[in-house]
Amino acid sequence: MLAKLRAWLILTRGSNLPTVWSNLVGGWLLGYVYTDRFPWAMGLLVSLFGLLLGVSLIYVGGMILNDAFDARWDTERRSTRPIPAGVVSARAAFVVGGLALLFGAWSTVAASLGGHRGITCALVALLVAGVLVYDRWHKGVSWAPAVMGLCRALLPLIGFFAVGGLIDGPHFRGWNLVALLAYPGVLWLLTFSITLVARHEAGPGTPPKWAEWLLYLVPVPLVLVQFLPDVNGVTKVAVFGCLLFWLWVWASNRRHPLPAGVGRRVADRLAAFPLVDFAAAGIFFYYVGYMRAGTEGSIEVGWAVLASRLVWAVPFGAFGLTLLFRRWIPTT
Repeated sequence: MLAKLRAWLILTRGSNLPTVWSNLVGGWLLGYVYTDRFPWAMGLLVSLFGLLLGVSLIYVGGMILNDAFDARWDTERRSTRPIPAGVVSARAAFVVGGLALLFGAWSTVAASLGGHRGITCALVALLVAGVLVYDRWHKGVSWAPAVMGLCRALLPLIGFFAVGGLIDGPHFRGWNLVALLAYPGVLWLLTFSITLVARHEAGPGTPPKWAEWLLYLVPVPLVLVQFLPDVNGVTKVAVFGCLLFWLWVWASNRRHPLPAGVGRRVADRLAAFPLVDFAAAGIFFYYVGYMRAGTEGSIEVGWAVLASRLVWAVPFGAFGLTLLFRRWIPTT
């Protein structure tokens, strides 16, 4: 029984779930300060928990289906995986993975607030489509890392619109639009780079050097956008997040030399997603200041204070949980 439970946990790659939560909450917090009504009430947190449940199921479903589609390939090259080892059947993996995707998509859309549920639905549909396309055709095709990157980039966008972030206000014009889209763009590029490196974990050769160096450049746009005209942000927050990311990648490279260290490096890169989420919070800290400047003791100010704490607690908490969870559940 325990062996079967562990096999399912291995299929889910559940140790990476905290990074998914951090990506979603990062976009959710930006959407929170970019709404015209500063939403408050317990329904706000209920919605957030529903969103977290939904994207978690989508992630877990996608990971299970990945192994289900790769069963034949794993039988030839990685016979210890749960399906080729006979612990979990491919049919069961398809059923469980498909149901997780379905209920995850429903939960995410149902938990969204405001009048943007249609946009959230479209983004969730695109996410599910991306998951299925990657799982089915990722072996041996050059465009697979781009699809995986899209799946990551959609997470903060889903959080942004699900909480009611404006698409018709001044923040979606000119340089402000560039600054907002830099965040999912950085997540896309980071995922693209990690996926390129991960391809060499179970295959021949070593990752290209340019893919390794690209990692150091990935978060730079989150700092540069702070200096664009009409873009208000707290630059030191973005710089601090980037420094933490760079130090973590550098230390990982020192601990895990190639070619034997490919798998460990991939695991460390995945764990670093929350550090990028914190680097993206510079814009959030500026605008939440207006919300906190309201009438002392008002409910709106109280929610702004809570949001200010979440922007620290969630990324660093997710980073720590990822390192903890991967002790028991393999990252890749």
